[in-house]
Amino acid sequence: MVSALPSVPLTLGAHRVVRGIRVEHLCGDPTLSPESDRELMLLIARTALRAIKTQVQEPTLFEREETQAPSVHRELVGAS
Repeated sequence: MVSALPSVPLTLGAHRVVRGIRVEHLCGDPTLSPESDRELMLLIARTALRAIKTQVQEPTLFEREETQAPSVHRELVGAS
Protein backbone atom coordinates (compact mmCIF):
# COMPACT_ATOMS: atom_id res chain seq x y z
CA MET A 1 0.00 0.00 0.00
CA VAL A 2 1.22 3.48 -0.85
CA SER A 3 0.17 6.07 1.70
CA ALA A 4 0.97 9.70 2.44
CA LEU A 5 -0.08 8.97 6.04
CA PRO A 6 1.76 5.71 6.70
CA SER A 7 0.92 5.59 10.40
CA VAL A 8 -2.73 4.85 9.55
CA PRO A 9 -2.22 1.63 7.52
CA LEU A 10 0.61 0.53 9.85
CA THR A 11 -1.69 0.91 12.86
CA LEU A 12 -4.38 -1.04 11.05
CA GLY A 13 -1.94 -3.87 10.36
CA ALA A 14 -1.05 -3.43 6.68
CA HIS A 15 2.01 -5.61 6.11
CA ARG A 16 3.82 -3.40 3.61
CA VAL A 17 3.44 0.36 3.40
CA VAL A 18 5.36 2.64 1.03
CA ARG A 19 5.52 6.31 1.99
CA GLY A 20 3.82 8.49 -0.62
CA ILE A 21 4.28 12.20 -1.17
CA ARG A 22 1.02 13.97 -0.33
CA VAL A 23 -2.59 12.90 0.14
CA GLU A 24 -3.68 14.49 -3.14
CA HIS A 25 -0.57 13.29 -5.04
CA LEU A 26 0.57 9.93 -3.66
CA CYS A 27 3.06 9.06 -6.38
CA GLY A 28 4.15 12.43 -7.65
CA ASP A 29 4.63 16.11 -6.98
CA PRO A 30 3.08 18.66 -9.35
CA THR A 31 5.52 21.32 -8.16
CA LEU A 32 8.40 19.44 -9.81
CA SER A 33 9.32 19.61 -13.47
CA PRO A 34 7.60 16.93 -15.59
CA GLU A 35 10.85 14.98 -15.86
CA SER A 36 11.52 15.05 -12.12
CA ASP A 37 7.90 14.21 -11.35
CA ARG A 38 8.18 11.13 -13.58
CA GLU A 39 11.45 10.12 -11.87
CA LEU A 40 9.76 10.47 -8.49
CA MET A 41 6.80 8.37 -9.62
CA LEU A 42 9.16 5.64 -10.87
CA LEU A 43 11.12 5.80 -7.62
CA ILE A 44 7.96 5.20 -5.59
CA ALA A 45 6.92 2.38 -7.94
CA ARG A 46 10.36 0.74 -7.56
CA THR A 47 10.05 1.04 -3.79
CA ALA A 48 6.63 -0.65 -3.96
CA LEU A 49 8.10 -3.49 -6.03
CA ARG A 50 10.89 -3.88 -3.47
CA ALA A 51 8.25 -4.01 -0.73
CA ILE A 52 6.33 -6.75 -2.53
CA LYS A 53 9.49 -8.84 -2.93
CA THR A 54 10.52 -8.46 0.73
CA GLN A 55 9.28 -10.96 3.29
CA VAL A 56 7.97 -9.27 6.43
CA GLN A 57 6.68 -10.61 9.74
CA GLU A 58 4.97 -7.43 10.94
CA PRO A 59 3.77 -4.11 9.51
CA THR A 60 6.76 -2.53 7.75
CA LEU A 61 7.30 0.95 6.33
CA PHE A 62 9.36 1.15 3.13
CA GLU A 63 11.01 4.49 2.39
CA ARG A 64 12.10 5.74 -1.01
CA GLU A 65 15.80 5.42 -1.69
CA GLU A 66 16.66 8.97 -2.75
CA THR A 67 19.97 7.85 -4.26
CA GLN A 68 18.01 6.28 -7.15
CA ALA A 69 16.77 9.67 -8.41
CA PRO A 70 19.38 12.36 -7.75
CA SER A 71 17.69 15.08 -9.85
CA VAL A 72 14.42 14.65 -7.92
CA HIS A 73 16.27 14.87 -4.61
CA ARG A 74 18.07 18.06 -5.68
CA GLU A 75 14.83 19.65 -6.86
CA LEU A 76 12.96 18.72 -3.67
CA VAL A 77 15.74 20.09 -1.48
CA GLY A 78 15.93 23.29 -3.53
CA ALA A 79 12.19 23.84 -3.17
CA SER A 80 12.35 24.05 0.63
